[in-house]
Amino acid sequence: MTRPALLASLILLVLAPSAPAAAPLPVGEAQGVRAYRVNGAIVVRFTDRAARLYPRIAGKRVTITCTELPEDRDTFGILGVGSGSQTFRAPKRRRPFRTGDLTRGTDYCRVWLAARTVKRHGERQRQSRRLIVSVSLTREGAVYLDEQEKAISLFVLLIYAGEQDDGKAYPTPAVLLQAIHDADGAGSPVVQLVSPASTPPPGTIGYYSDGALHAAAVTVSASGRRLFIEVAPNDVLHTNVGAYTSGDFH
Repeated sequence: MTRPALLASLILLVLAPSAPAAAPLPVGEAQGVRAYRVNGAIVVRFTDRAARLYPRIAGKRVTITCTELPEDRDTFGILGVGSGSQTFRAPKRRRPFRTGDLTRGTDYCRVWLAARTVKRHGERQRQSRRLIVSVSLTREGAVYLDEQEKAISLFVLLIYAGEQDDGKAYPTPAVLLQAIHDADGAGSPVVQLVSPASTPPPGTIGYYSDGALHAAAVTVSASGRRLFIEVAPNDVLHTNVGAYTSGDFH
């Protein structure tokens, strides 16, 4: 991934609308997309608030997957149980997707643009599925989705930082913040940390580096949990978000 792409991913992930720390997380709707049950079966509906999102899938094949999280929080992101997937041809005009999924205990669902073959520059290319939106059905699902999104932003920030000096060292916070400003030109959610043990304000990502091989990225989830990744010399890694980024999305 190029530096501009990494930066764009970071900005989009961190600045995506989310509840402030300690505030109730939204359940049942995200970006104007609702997930609810009718006669026990899961229905996904793009409301008027999702009018700008729907054109991405209109007339195309979409896949809806739903997942039940494990009771043990330490295994989040690894042992989630899926209830299968349903693939539809999205109509040109919005109408509910009736999945027929009667599985109880489902915590969240994802809507994907299905894998497809496209023609580019006279050649047929296979494109993998692309996530459109994730919607929680329970508070546990909302916490998971929020923390997974923020965990990915931490990894993205450290990858971006590591690219600044051709992988030789992590830049100091001042150097990295200037690089982000020069590349994006907008207000950045990244703030300086005085130590890897520090915690940034909600809605931001804290970055620490000694200017060599010791760096950390830290943020706070919407439910108030401190999420962190700390890297040190000799490939030492400390984190509490590794499970969120292991393997593919469910």
